[in-house]
Amino acid sequence: MIKNKFYQYGNQSGRIPAYPNLGKEVYDNMVTNKDIVALVNADTSEQMTYGEMAQSIADIALSLSRMGIGKGDVVCICSEKNFEFLPTVLGVICSGAVFSPTDLTYGSPHRVKIVRPRVVFCSLTAFIQHKPVFDEVGSVEHYILYGDQAQDGAILFKDFLTETVPLEDFEPVPVNGLEDTAIILYTSGTTGLPKGIFLFFSYKAMVLYTSREFFHSYGLMYALACLRSSATLVYNVNGGEVPMLEAVQKYKVRVLQLAPMIVTELIKSVNLDRYDLSSINYIISSSTYLREDAVVAIKKRIPSLVSVLQLYGMSEGGCICNELACTKGYKAGSSGLPGLGFIMKVVDLETRQPLGPNRQGEICIKGPSVMKAYLGNVQPDCKDEEGFLKTGDVGYYDEDGYFFVVAPAEFEDILLQHPAVREVGVVGKPHHVHGEVPVAFIVLQSGATASEAELVEHLNSRVTYKMRLAGGVRFIDRLPRGAGDKLDRRDLMQRLVDEDAN
Repeated sequence: MIKNKFYQYGNQSGRIPAYPNLGKEVYDNMVTNKDIVALVNADTSEQMTYGEMAQSIADIALSLSRMGIGKGDVVCICSEKNFEFLPTVLGVICSGAVFSPTDLTYGSPHRVKIVRPRVVFCSLTAFIQHKPVFDEVGSVEHYILYGDQAQDGAILFKDFLTETVPLEDFEPVPVNGLEDTAIILYTSGTTGLPKGIFLFFSYKAMVLYTSREFFHSYGLMYALACLRSSATLVYNVNGGEVPMLEAVQKYKVRVLQLAPMIVTELIKSVNLDRYDLSSINYIISSSTYLREDAVVAIKKRIPSLVSVLQLYGMSEGGCICNELACTKGYKAGSSGLPGLGFIMKVVDLETRQPLGPNRQGEICIKGPSVMKAYLGNVQPDCKDEEGFLKTGDVGYYDEDGYFFVVAPAEFEDILLQHPAVREVGVVGKPHHVHGEVPVAFIVLQSGATASEAELVEHLNSRVTYKMRLAGGVRFIDRLPRGAGDKLDRRDLMQRLVDEDAN
């Protein structure tokens, strides 16, 4: 066979262990590095070593097995960050069962109906708020409650731990790692740059900070990558700028995992100069693209910062592109080159033929971390005849193989340049051919007028690819906002669902 000249290849020299078992891989590494600090709760200064975490993982796996939980069973966690969360994830995997996180803020039974868990680990808040939702599913046999406040219908975590074993005597349940499912994740449901996973270099003996929840795909995958590399992971339970900066100063954090919104807030923050941030070398950003001026600005505010690594990834595929593999250095607007083991192509939206450099189309990916399929095979055509996953993202690569992705934030930036537009939110609408097409929800300036055709033309004249604003414009009085005044894209997507239903 001859390599396709239009395909872009990442480093293909990676090796898979003789036993492709995620639980065993991480557990054995923890035992080897048992004296290194694994987790730090910056709010309380509590710490857990890798040895302590490994013991917790073994005890959880054995206690689940005693309950009759094993291969083929699904176990969920619905909780805020805590010391038990990550050991539970790995304990589930080491028991041979399948782990699936549940969004603490998500009140619909739809997601848990998909996975039908037999066991749910909950925080007190989650148990009180969401037990009726889980009960509606009808599959849950046991609720296990973190903390020490007993509730009717739940087993306290400390009482659940009925089994223990010396570290050296524990062996994770054997699995076929290339076929058996370890984790079921939920996609972000937006068009553009979904969450990714950062696995490019060894973190050993490094201190990293995460601002993401462990029940989010990106937060979970980042945390597992850190634990696999024997790094020290620092977190705050409730987040916040000042607690984060205090944690960076106290624990000499080298890597920050931040959302783009937090980066832009830090640029303007009066608090940065009040803390010693000289330990910071990297910021990892995902979800939406950070403009070049923002990257320059944050480097000025944090002089020790070597790089702002903008990831292109998705729940279905992990981290697809990264900058650390780029021998020609950073390029503004690019997510870098294909990651380890990945093959990427850009195809014409209509003909599906591979395109050459600087021609925009749909990005398709193949690699070792790409999912097997959607649960229940609900989208059987998500891969093409060569096994490439259709990402639904529009982008291109240049003559050096650097990839550039068009995200909702880019659409929003362009539309906000129109004088009549006050606010805008762009989400993806399901489409029978393209998977998703962009739709813009727009709030006009007080007293201003603009037609849909005018705004569509405003955007289309500034982008060159065929999809453009194919879903059109919806005018609304105000954009829905969630916690922290963050745009609630889920609300906008539900409006499109309701629109179709009517």
